[in-house]
Amino acid sequence: MARMLENLLEESKAKGWAAGQATLAEVQLDAALLGWREVPTRRGGPAVSTLRPVDPAEAEPNSLSSRYGKGAQPLHTDGAHLPEPPDIVILTCATTSTTPTRLWNRQRYGHVMQWLPEHVHHGVFLISSGKDSFFSTAYADRRFRYDPGCMLPCDARARQTAQFFTEVEKYADEHVWSEPGQVLLIDNRRVLHARASAVQEPQREVQRISYQLKREAS
Repeated sequence: MARMLENLLEESKAKGWAAGQATLAEVQLDAALLGWREVPTRRGGPAVSTLRPVDPAEAEPNSLSSRYGKGAQPLHTDGAHLPEPPDIVILTCATTSTTPTRLWNRQRYGHVMQWLPEHVHHGVFLISSGKDSFFSTAYADRRFRYDPGCMLPCDARARQTAQFFTEVEKYADEHVWSEPGQVLLIDNRRVLHARASAVQEPQREVQRISYQLKREAS
């Protein structure tokens, strides 16, 4: 019998994400059967985290919430400050939410296939990660790495890239949490995502868990 996560992963090949119905426990059981590895998106943190809108003073240092509070967050990938960011991010919502999750895939940018500008390939950012900070571009090895909360542009091409991701926000799709028990699988390598403004919904609560996919032995 096909597994729920296998179906969502297959469906996500078309646009970079897929939605279904599942609990967090069902997601974890399916992922374990597939050999996916749970990974934290914050160094030393848990693999499972509860996302709630908070004011900057309550937020984790250097998080997007510490900069944007309950307002709309910019497009980003999760774990951008890590040497090996997660392949897959899964969000679950036990209830409903009027605050959508925004999703952007370059293949849907402008609703037609788009090539990435050269500056996205070559602009250099300093990735702030404490004593382990390092330099990187926003796109390499067929995957995005971008988070304006921890990535400081180091050259003109990187500044163009930051502006590019701001400008393409208008092409993002929105996943609406209209039914209880929804699960949203996001390919963190191909898709940038963001939370819309939650100022009007401070009680919003979404669970997040991230994974590295099983690697085939070479």
